[in-house]
Amino acid sequence: MKLSLSNGIFSKLKINENFAAVQQLGFTDIEFNMKSIKKEHDTDVYREQKALASSGLNCLTLHSAVLHVKDPIEVHQAVYYGKISLECAKALRTLLMTVHSNVSKKLPKTVREQCLTEVFSEINPFAEKLGIKLSLENLSYTSTGFGKNPEELNEVLAVIDPKEKMGITFDLCHALETKQVDSLLEAYGKRVCNVHMANKAHRPFTKETPELTHFLTELQGYGYDGPITLELFHKTPMYEIAKTKALFDRVLKK
Repeated sequence: MKLSLSNGIFSKLKINENFAAVQQLGFTDIEFNMKSIKKEHDTDVYREQKALASSGLNCLTLHSAVLHVKDPIEVHQAVYYGKISLECAKALRTLLMTVHSNVSKKLPKTVREQCLTEVFSEINPFAEKLGIKLSLENLSYTSTGFGKNPEELNEVLAVIDPKEKMGITFDLCHALETKQVDSLLEAYGKRVCNVHMANKAHRPFTKETPELTHFLTELQGYGYDGPITLELFHKTPMYEIAKTKALFDRVLKK
């Protein structure tokens, strides 16, 4: 398993400063979060490419820009977010992109399925064309999006991924909050290809807990050997991020 940091924690910094903060903490691998790009710069993906090359960091994964569509009229915007994120993933030379369902949990089922079909009928072939694998993330109970438990995720995947080509980004923080850790592992343990790692409320793990030990043991049982991406609350102080990194550097070597 390879430890990385989501650079979304430094999204308020300019991109060069963002990468410098990641390096200061001793990380060599990142998950690039699209919220690190200001909207007025979202078509300038080569600016990010140049900054990443200068930093020497390696982009393992990318987290797509997200819009949880609450009306079909917003579908075109969700498609745009997905495609520009894929262009950025290509520029940063990563082959894995985390996505949400992109539909609101408040939509009626028939409308939800219509929007899912329209969004991913454009995003899926574009990702395939670029050679980028998509990975669906389980959401938090506080999220405006649909997809917090196996029942909801199965509904989404049945529409957007009937051939089971997608992976799963397992967000431990969300699973702890929804109390779905074991049910999600049972349903998707063999499909997990990225892990978002944080305690509840995206607080850092600064010491081992029974929940963390259980989760990592179960992951190993499924043969997982992918990224462990620290995705932390943006106000987490640097010393706590460093302490969390030290913990996982040690735990992942066991």
